[in-house]
Amino acid sequence: MYLAIETAYDVCGAALVNASGVEALEEQVAPRRHNELLAVSVDQLLADSGRRLSDLDGIALSVGPGSFTGLRIGMSYAKGLALGTGLPIIPVPTLPSLLVGERLRPPHWVATWSHGVQIYAARVDRGDHFGEVQSMTWDAFALLAEGETVAGYLLDRFLDSGGPTQTGRDMTVLETCPSAAKIGKFALERGLSPASDLGSLIPDYHHKFQVKPLRGGSSGKGAPARRSSPNQTNIRINHVHS
Repeated sequence: MYLAIETAYDVCGAALVNASGVEALEEQVAPRRHNELLAVSVDQLLADSGRRLSDLDGIALSVGPGSFTGLRIGMSYAKGLALGTGLPIIPVPTLPSLLVGERLRPPHWVATWSHGVQIYAARVDRGDHFGEVQSMTWDAFALLAEGETVAGYLLDRFLDSGGPTQTGRDMTVLETCPSAAKIGKFALERGLSPASDLGSLIPDYHHKFQVKPLRGGSSGKGAPARRSSPNQTNIRINHVHS
């Protein structure tokens, strides 16, 4: 049985999943609250199900691409749990997992919003094979996926208001949603292998990030400087488009 964790987007969830299905699920949409809720959710999940960490065979973890902060929180928690218990971590790609258990007609693409006008998208071949994840603007994707069907999450910001099945820019968009239950099911159904080295395991950010010290402790242009302790370093993370 796996403890499955999903923190790649605004869903914060944990599930107990075995070969028979989902035994227990603790999940909610909680933007920017993953750090506050994840450990509590796992504790509640185990308490309600009467399970212990010793009952688990591994930790199935959503590794992205997705939210930079959400992915780091999920990874940090899973690594701490793995180091403390000896459980292996099974990395699960977030985009393909979105289609698990969905009663949708087979889409040509699966996609999610990234930031701004950027999205992540992966081609779906024969319903269960996935191409490489690509990062691009929505306009570029709309041209690429013209006349095709897309299963997506958080794509409504690019579309006219409507129901779960929407047509925009000559494509049909079908709503789906991330879930810890999907992460666990995908790991088991695909027989995914555990990470061989926890030290080198990192989320799939799919973007490069530059970390730069802030000169003089300033929190940014036009903002007052923050008082720092002698051992504290202020940093700024700049998003670099690939």
